[in-house]
Amino acid sequence: MTTVDIISSLMRTQRMLSSQLNKAFTPYGVSWAGYEILQMLVPRNPISILTLARELERHWTSIAHTVNGLERSGHVIRYRNPSYRRENLVEMTDSGYDACTRVNEVLAVTAGACLPDDDVASALLAGLGALETELRRPPQNGVRAESITDRSM
Repeated sequence: MTTVDIISSLMRTQRMLSSQLNKAFTPYGVSWAGYEILQMLVPRNPISILTLARELERHWTSIAHTVNGLERSGHVIRYRNPSYRRENLVEMTDSGYDACTRVNEVLAVTAGACLPDDDVASALLAGLGALETELRRPPQNGVRAESITDRSM
């Protein structure tokens, strides 16, 4: 198996999983990106758009676009921070809590139908975690100390 095979498989799997989840979430007015935002709001409502962007590792304009959709669905409201007028806060509505609860239920069923058994899922998660850790490691002299392509050959 080559590096290209691994990367292609990861990218295809991500697209298929994203498509299936978005189809399952659509009846609740939520996409996967919207669900991630709702999940962030549950424990610490309200939260700023910039904090959401930083913690979800997305550009703030992508977060703002997703928040627009959640606002249209009635799941969140956005307003200026009264303490710092240059900042916008996002707050979940009752509709957002309801949608988040329902999507959690759908996610449990959808994930259960498409994920492998617990042992395979645990090994997969460990492998993906190791890959993520490696990709987050700062490169040395602009190049990774051990190139990903060197390992697969």
